[in-house]
Amino acid sequence: MNEPAHERTAHLDETGVRINAEQRLYGIAAVITSRREHAEICDALRPMLLPGRTCLHHYDETIDRRLSIAKVITRLTLEGALVVVETTAPRQQERARTRLLTELLPRLQHQECVDHVVLESRAGSDKHDRRTLDRLRRSRVVTASLRVDHVRKDATPLVWLPDFIAGSYFAAEHHGEPEPWALIAESHLIDVRTIRDGE
Repeated sequence: MNEPAHERTAHLDETGVRINAEQRLYGIAAVITSRREHAEICDALRPMLLPGRTCLHHYDETIDRRLSIAKVITRLTLEGALVVVETTAPRQQERARTRLLTELLPRLQHQECVDHVVLESRAGSDKHDRRTLDRLRRSRVVTASLRVDHVRKDATPLVWLPDFIAGSYFAAEHHGEPEPWALIAESHLIDVRTIRDGE
């Protein structure tokens, strides 16, 4: 991960899985890329779309398709990825998202040398992310030079990457589907961290 800051972007997306009636596992993946590789990454992912679809979404794919997509991802040039996970109550997803973004954004800027973060838009809920970013800037945890944008999932194939990586991790850990995650994790540097109460 030695790319200059002005060349590095992180694309983020969320996923989750119900553990039981009272607990849900919520996670956000951040995939770090060099902007000079973006065109090549997009060109590799677009052919994986099924007719009539505008984006790849891990949840919507069959097991065979997930394996095929994972094999394509293994060949991509990625700078690395982060996955942060927290156990939360089913109705506290927004709180968990705030906490995980508070963990991710400073690391992306200060440790991973990212200057642009792109999140999948959640329409009206994007205001919560902007509040989190404003709070981090006011407290000087991140600086104004960290640009953060929200885009629709069909805006760029780069947004499909964090969805697929997070989904593959959760499928391996909780749905007995280890193969796609194993392929991706063997091919790319991915740091997985569970955030616990008190951290």
